[in-house]
Amino acid sequence: MASPRDDLSKDTVSEAIRLVRNGQPAQAEELCRKALVYFPDDPEVLHLLGIIASQTNRPAEALRLFDRALAGQPDEPVYHNSRGSLLYQIGRYSEAEIAFRTAIRLAEMHPELYNNLGNTLRGLGELAAAETCFGIALSLRPDFADVLNNLGATQRDQGKLEEAVDSFRLSIHLRGDSLDAWYNLGDTLYEQMHLEEAERCFRLVVEGAPHFLPGYVGLAHVLQSQSRLEEAMDVITAGLERAPGHPALTFVARLVYSSAIPGWHLPMINDHERNEAYERALRRAVTADSVVLEIGTGSSIVAMMAARAGARHVYTCEVNRPLARVAGETIALNGLEKQITVVPKLSTQLVVGSDLPEKADVFVSELINIGLLSPNMLAVLRHARANLIKPGAKIIPARATVHGALIRCDELARLNPVRSVHGFNLSRFDIFRSPGYAQIDLAADEHQMLSDSFAALDFDFCHNMPDRKHRDLAVTATVDGVCHGIVFWFDLWMDDAVLYSSASRSRTNHWKQAVHFFDDPVIVRSGEVLTVRAAYDNTRIFFGVFRPPE
Repeated sequence: MASPRDDLSKDTVSEAIRLVRNGQPAQAEELCRKALVYFPDDPEVLHLLGIIASQTNRPAEALRLFDRALAGQPDEPVYHNSRGSLLYQIGRYSEAEIAFRTAIRLAEMHPELYNNLGNTLRGLGELAAAETCFGIALSLRPDFADVLNNLGATQRDQGKLEEAVDSFRLSIHLRGDSLDAWYNLGDTLYEQMHLEEAERCFRLVVEGAPHFLPGYVGLAHVLQSQSRLEEAMDVITAGLERAPGHPALTFVARLVYSSAIPGWHLPMINDHERNEAYERALRRAVTADSVVLEIGTGSSIVAMMAARAGARHVYTCEVNRPLARVAGETIALNGLEKQITVVPKLSTQLVVGSDLPEKADVFVSELINIGLLSPNMLAVLRHARANLIKPGAKIIPARATVHGALIRCDELARLNPVRSVHGFNLSRFDIFRSPGYAQIDLAADEHQMLSDSFAALDFDFCHNMPDRKHRDLAVTATVDGVCHGIVFWFDLWMDDAVLYSSASRSRTNHWKQAVHFFDDPVIVRSGEVLTVRAAYDNTRIFFGVFRPPE
């Protein structure tokens, strides 16, 4: 027959359990500690206090309480299980294993104990043993959804992806609201590149548990893999709004954003000589009445220079939507959003009267690549002059001259073009080589000049030019050697007074210089005169060399 003391202890524990379940751990703890005044060694009260301490992030205190409870009732499997669960949570897996095995010895028909032991063995890297434990748990309770989820995770860790997917699906079938299983299924499907179904899984996780940050990470990865970069950015932005600066989200944000733009944007904005030339020219061209049009805003730095120079308004277009998005954010960050409008379109799609209210007084562009001409650059400039700017508008840059020289550069020539590598014919791989020319840094890359420099081509960006043109030049070799191609660079005149040259040997010169490699090298002799053909079309500048007839 139960004593009044036993009844009081049981009533205390029952009420404390109710309070814990209702989210009132402080009240439950207060009640238990009052009971300990009368029953200082009561195992049930000590055990419950240990659970409360564990849930309120006091692991050392919780372990002491569990140990005291076990001292009074060493054969209670529940106490061993609680102690093992805490040890597992704080990463002391070996001790947790002992606790769970003790609990199983005392109550071997409990599937929860095998599930806990399986998770601990998984933490220890003993995946096969963990899988066996989960199998035993399922033999005792086939509809145990959590065990199926844990089994799937263990199978995935062993590379058994199809089996893992089956386990996750069955777990979800038994308990459709298990967001952990949905996440694990999505993660495994993503590993198999089943992107559409993985996306569905991650979206369910994000919608069902918006605080669960890995869901945003997984969904962003899937969207990026489908080249849906803007959607991926939206997902990451939503995650970062919940957890600003979160390391995993920040990493994925950089991964997604960096894949959205060419890598040269970052060194370009740190090209101090280039920046200074653009700003000097804009200060000379812009007045308080100026409407400025920029094509290709990128980072928005040139547009902001125009605003800082005092422009009435700056209109800048950017077809790359991630770039346009961040450019707008950057402009706002610098307090210039009332002075600059970013239009996410191609310049050839701009309409005067809607996209910009009037034609521009100053037109600035930065469409240049390492070899000066980018594809369709001349056509884009021609369209802007005809449709988007006023007669007599200031145009920056205004003109350019391309200079070249014969060059030998053994290291770069090994892969320009790709031919034989380490005794294998890899010429088919040459299709992946960047077309036209390669970048060279004459300040750092090993090379030998085989001629003096020569002026090759002139470009006038203020007037229409032919879509294609060539010049034949007599060039004298100054030393004997193997000529791999023509190295070239450009002088960029922003206006009549401001000059930028990509010949600069500065480390911050992001353009460096370019080399047009011949299909086959040419042996030259000192004093020999060769004919170099310098040419351009609507995509690039290119060169040829041949010996004049004797």
